[in-house]
Amino acid sequence: MLAPFLRPTRKFLEKSKKSFFFVFLFLLPIWSGAFFFALGDSGGHARGFETTYIILNSIFAPLAIFAFLRVPSSLGFYFGFYVGIGLFYWVGFSFLYSPAPYLLPIIIIAMGVIYGVVFWPLLWSEHLFFRIPALFLLSFIHPFGFDWLFGEEFLAYSIFGVGKWSYACVILGVVLLYKGGKGFKILAVFLLGFSISQTQFMGKYEMPLNMELTSTSIGQSGKWEGQNIQEIIKYNLSLIREAVAERKEVIVLPETAFPLALNLQEDLLETLKKMSADIGIVVGAMRVQDLQIYNSTYIFEKGRLQILDKVILAPFGERIPLPKFIAKPLQKLFFGTEEELSQASKAQDFVLGGKVFRNAICYEGTSSLLYEDHPKYVIMISNNAWFYPSIEPYFQQILLKFYARKYGTITFHSANFSPSMVIAPALFATFSSKSQ
Repeated sequence: MLAPFLRPTRKFLEKSKKSFFFVFLFLLPIWSGAFFFALGDSGGHARGFETTYIILNSIFAPLAIFAFLRVPSSLGFYFGFYVGIGLFYWVGFSFLYSPAPYLLPIIIIAMGVIYGVVFWPLLWSEHLFFRIPALFLLSFIHPFGFDWLFGEEFLAYSIFGVGKWSYACVILGVVLLYKGGKGFKILAVFLLGFSISQTQFMGKYEMPLNMELTSTSIGQSGKWEGQNIQEIIKYNLSLIREAVAERKEVIVLPETAFPLALNLQEDLLETLKKMSADIGIVVGAMRVQDLQIYNSTYIFEKGRLQILDKVILAPFGERIPLPKFIAKPLQKLFFGTEEELSQASKAQDFVLGGKVFRNAICYEGTSSLLYEDHPKYVIMISNNAWFYPSIEPYFQQILLKFYARKYGTITFHSANFSPSMVIAPALFATFSSKSQ
């Protein structure tokens, strides 16, 4: 009697098993990065582990391309299913802090199904004349606007260039090394060499301002409760005072470092304005205006205040990218309210210490839309406590490195529950203090 039910289960398990090797190769660039970055965070010697990752990933990235080109078409959905889970299992972690924490396993499976559907047509044919364009096409397929998966990101921490032509050279180089004769292998070496030549290996950068990029460890659970809010406010103010004592010009605190609608807190705003006479302050908090709620960056300098709102909201985290008649009940189920966050209309810059910075709040700092006009400097604030513990902060770092290399941008990143850092275009970057 169970035979009709066991047969599809057995088929699913068999095809899953066959796909695991290709999935493993495809995930290596991201998961190895998470491994080495985590070692650097926990044991020190972060630069040494980063260098090790760059060396190994210069092999892993071509292997990931090889895996995509070689996975049997019959395994297309299964390959995508496990890639989706392997890269994005953490997306549902934020639901642990929502009215519907039971949705976590459903969200994990949903990520697998979504990417299974994405990869199935891309792997429909095993012919290289189909697979190579399909691999390029992957870079333009972003389910619900979520653009965290594209082939070029695998090259972010590698010796290869990250531009489209460099990426094409790596793909063709992999194909020719695998399929070509001696003459084609020589051409493959030339193509890979061209991609390598597009990389800026060394770079020394002067800090535009003497900055303190804070890294905090404030858990998401209970963060918004009254007594905890008061303790967090005291802690943040103490960080600002310490930065003043160290003669910093600017302090950057993470996304929603103040877990409240800061624009409604007149006393706290006045305190921060007074403190900004001695130091520029960049800090994340919510903003409420005309019954609209915004995720915002507050910039204080010399007693003046500027507020910039988030432009690109995270799909299913801050907005439901579905028609309103579907989105509103889902919003109520997921977050206990039918109202989504509101957003600014375009990317915004601010001037601090005479320098121009692009504002970025968490997810939008990993979106190509923020970098289209090649901003020189980005100040990014994040709250990665939503996804702790997971590979998300390290995946985020890989994406930031990709955009830094592609657009020539230096990103100053302050985060909660992950290390804060400066990410520059050069593969091996060093930084010097601002000239006096």
